[in-house]
Amino acid sequence: MLKNRDKPVLVAHIVPGYFAAIQSKPYWQPSWSSRQRALLWMVAVGSPVAPDLDVIYNVLFRGFSNHSTLWTHSLFVHVIPLLVWWILQRIGRWPYLQTLMWLAAIGGLSHLLLDVIAHSTPLLYPFSMTMFGIPPQRVVEGGVWAYLTDPIFLFEPCLLTLAAIHWAKHHLHDQRTQRAVLVILVTGLSAFIVGFLLLLPILQEIAVSLT
Repeated sequence: MLKNRDKPVLVAHIVPGYFAAIQSKPYWQPSWSSRQRALLWMVAVGSPVAPDLDVIYNVLFRGFSNHSTLWTHSLFVHVIPLLVWWILQRIGRWPYLQTLMWLAAIGGLSHLLLDVIAHSTPLLYPFSMTMFGIPPQRVVEGGVWAYLTDPIFLFEPCLLTLAAIHWAKHHLHDQRTQRAVLVILVTGLSAFIVGFLLLLPILQEIAVSLT
């Protein structure tokens, strides 16, 4: 995706999928089995990561961090489940499949949105190789190390912490434990942000030496 540079893979891609599943749960029907519910969670958390599976494969088995195909980052691919969801909703059929398609669409489209923010992506592939994005030029040209040493990287720990806070508030029923975890999460994030920004000039020098 990034020309001649390794591509950063955002761990925070799973966060929109997590929140999409949470938002859809009120519409889950009691008749749906535990396996069906597990599949909904798998689609919700897996679909935001799926466009980067080729990068993960290349890192593990081919020794480089970049895409083998750009189809996974084409807007047209991820609009398909959204259209299927819309059609099923209009005809009022197959509510389970509706939910699956909605989660898949949200996951894929959220992946593209985060990529636009983090490092740019070819939304109109294969009709155009134009890269759509809002990151600094040093991130677009510098690859993984430039991304990891730019303030835009802070978007990722913020998203992960937000998901962790939501989970703690809804799954830790002991009030004392819940407050302690929330304090740790907020304090930890704040300390990380401050430390990261203070060390940023040094980190960017290191990144330049590694690229």
